[in-house]
Amino acid sequence: MSAENTRQFDLLVVDDDPRNVKLLEGYLQNAGYRVRCANDGPTALALAQELVPDLVLLDVMMSGMNGLEVCRELKANPRTRLSQVMLVTALGDEPHHILGLDHGADDYVAKPVRRNSFLAKVRSLLRVRGLLLELEDARSQLAERNGELEELQALKETLSQTLVHDLKNPLTAVVGSLDLLERRVDEVNQPLVSRCRTSASRIQHMIMDLLDIAGLEHGRLTLHRENVDALELLQKAIDDVEYAAQSRKVQVEITPPEDDCSLEGDSSVLRRVMDNLLTNAVEHSPSEGVVTVSLGMREEGIEVSVADEGPGIPEEHREQVFEKFARLNLRESGVSANRGLGLTFCRLAVEAHGGVIWVETAPSGGAMFRALLPASEAVEAAESAEAAR
Repeated sequence: MSAENTRQFDLLVVDDDPRNVKLLEGYLQNAGYRVRCANDGPTALALAQELVPDLVLLDVMMSGMNGLEVCRELKANPRTRLSQVMLVTALGDEPHHILGLDHGADDYVAKPVRRNSFLAKVRSLLRVRGLLLELEDARSQLAERNGELEELQALKETLSQTLVHDLKNPLTAVVGSLDLLERRVDEVNQPLVSRCRTSASRIQHMIMDLLDIAGLEHGRLTLHRENVDALELLQKAIDDVEYAAQSRKVQVEITPPEDDCSLEGDSSVLRRVMDNLLTNAVEHSPSEGVVTVSLGMREEGIEVSVADEGPGIPEEHREQVFEKFARLNLRESGVSANRGLGLTFCRLAVEAHGGVIWVETAPSGGAMFRALLPASEAVEAAESAEAAR
């Protein structure tokens, strides 16, 4: 069934000559259309505002407010902008037709009006109007559903954040208790306790990542900036990952920097960036593999790089690993890697500090994550003084 037959259209005839009104009204009513009439522009606009017409048949040469002005008003009004407008004009030359179309008219018919061609144009414009109504209805439904989805997403995030926040306190107590137990337990059970503590600490880091990712995404996480010794921070992160590395028979090697590497940033946030990069490298390293860590001063700032000897990340997937819950199933390459939330946190945290982070292929063929962070003002000042000598 065509759009024209699905509803009764409303047509508005506007002309200051009663004879023309009567002629068009007769044509349209005999064709089965509902017709309203107006003899001037202001009356037509008032009727259109009261009930939006599907099609307006508009005389151009009216006294007072002419048809072009009425057409422009109809198309400028959000309520009537989708109404189809056909200009009925005695001006038969092309420049006047173009002028009418430029004012927003959808079609025109020349006087004297010939019934068959006139009604054919009416049917054509009403088909367009029907399709526009369907499109507007679909757009409205889509907007409504998007609103519902946004509300559900907001509720989901609120519930998620509440749950994660509630998990944080009891898990902190578990980690603290395992910390104490690790120091007091006998040698036989110490590896088991250490393994539990490492796993609990990992969950604790994941919870903090979830909380801070939300804060970074919405600009709610405040960075406490200070001068930070990057080497000391990195060494502590290596010490923390040592047990997991030993369990997987992975060796972590660091190349110390030749120069002082002081960062400007939040030490706790940057520490977790390094924790995540090292944990990620150890987890994706093969047994007997080596994780290579380097720290150095660059012209743009201080660079931290962490490379593993794992399967690496194909170039087409390198941006995905920084997305939330990125899970790469690279069956064609024989690689299955779950990168989780840690790298999402890393990118948001590094960018919040004004830095950049990316991944490339390591010399060993594995993945190398490189983060470029701003140096502290003290380091930059010392370098400037050295260059001036």
